[in-house]
Amino acid sequence: LDKYRLLYTSFVRCMKYLAQIREDALSGRAPSYIDYGIAGSNSQGDQSGIKRTLQDFLSKAKLKIDGDLSSAEESSSSEEPQRVVAGVASMPAEAPRKKRKLNLNKSKKEKTPKIGRSMITDRLLGPSASGQPGNLELPWSCAIYSIVNWMVSFSDVEGIQTLCMKVLPYILENEQQRQTAQRAGLTDIVLQAMVLFPDSVQLHTAAFHTLVLLARPLGGREGMLFHSAMILTGIFCGQHSTHPKSGIAIMVESMKRFEENEVLQAMSCWALVNVALAPAQKAELVKLGGIKATLNAMRRHPFSAEVQFRALFALINLVIPSVRLNRDDTNEAGIQEIRDVPDSSERESIDESVSDIALLVVRAMKNFCSSEAILNRACLVLHNLSLTQSYHSLMLWTPNCYQMLEWCLTNYRTDQVLQQSATGTLQRLQLTLSNDEDLRTRFTQHIQSQQQATLFEAHREALRLHQRHEELTNRSQQLGSETG
Repeated sequence: LDKYRLLYTSFVRCMKYLAQIREDALSGRAPSYIDYGIAGSNSQGDQSGIKRTLQDFLSKAKLKIDGDLSSAEESSSSEEPQRVVAGVASMPAEAPRKKRKLNLNKSKKEKTPKIGRSMITDRLLGPSASGQPGNLELPWSCAIYSIVNWMVSFSDVEGIQTLCMKVLPYILENEQQRQTAQRAGLTDIVLQAMVLFPDSVQLHTAAFHTLVLLARPLGGREGMLFHSAMILTGIFCGQHSTHPKSGIAIMVESMKRFEENEVLQAMSCWALVNVALAPAQKAELVKLGGIKATLNAMRRHPFSAEVQFRALFALINLVIPSVRLNRDDTNEAGIQEIRDVPDSSERESIDESVSDIALLVVRAMKNFCSSEAILNRACLVLHNLSLTQSYHSLMLWTPNCYQMLEWCLTNYRTDQVLQQSATGTLQRLQLTLSNDEDLRTRFTQHIQSQQQATLFEAHREALRLHQRHEELTNRSQQLGSETG
């Protein structure tokens, strides 16, 4: 009974608290948080009257709780004992508390979940002795710790896990909260929930959204485009995290399991954008089938603009060669993780998918020829493929690849990134053609055959439209004669 009472009380207060956090985020209310001593955070200056520190908040809360307890004791000594609301923190006043035994069983102690010390969680998990509900007007600095404690305490409750992960993105938009969450081991907790509830598409979608924010680079832009901007460490390489392979394998497996769900595929591809920024994570992601999972999302949802955009964005970083880092540029742990992944396996995985990548990228460009954002990312993918000379012949033989690059240059002159990437790709392909006369001859014939095939298809489409128009005209005439 105590377990279900704890579950119910915690769930109610969890819903109210998370709703308050979400409302604050949507209304643009400035978050209140304290300086945890994180590098780069500026806590100088007098901020009294603007932001309440956690220490002040807890001291005021303690005085209020002590007052409630003293009033409860006085009322319990009166003629009729006060009835206390049933909850986690509520116990009959006359019931003596049992002292804990010092010689606890070590095996039982190891099985209990490790919960961080958070007075805020204690306030929220149950009402006070007087029956008053916990205070919901909490500073944002308390949110991460409370949510982590809930997710650890109720790791077997799908509803609480999903509820917490749905509100986490609103908090993790704040960089300091994101750094606190990474240090608290939130990544492992999210991945554990994905393993415990493998068939919940709602939970997995919320988990991918949380991983999007957790993997976002600190102090950087979303989805840096080129290898010169890639960072070493990632969300699977922290002190609280497991080996990168386990977390990335869970993500790829989820993409395969829910391949028909459009929303999840778009969110998972978005997560891969930031995960692939860390070289060790990117190499492991390619090796475990991240490119194939991304291409499968594009193949399954060819007319979903969100899936195509996120998938193209993920491929930008996945198809470029890995960065070889010097020992002086990083720590020993990061170097060892990169060395554990052979360069040959990553290169072989990319080589196997080059034809499919070029084909699906060109198809996305044709299906969304009016979307500048999608064409921008598509040109960047082709640009990064063209950095490897051995891929030039495959790109040249991909139907309409060369023509679509020229078409983008002509129709989107104001997009500087698109202009640079498309121009660079065409120049590399033209250089390859100029150095091989036989290849140039065959490519010219290939272009001519494509043009003839395009004209033939256009002619067939015109005939179909003409026949359809005649059928409609004849039908309307028949209906007119019958009514007349």
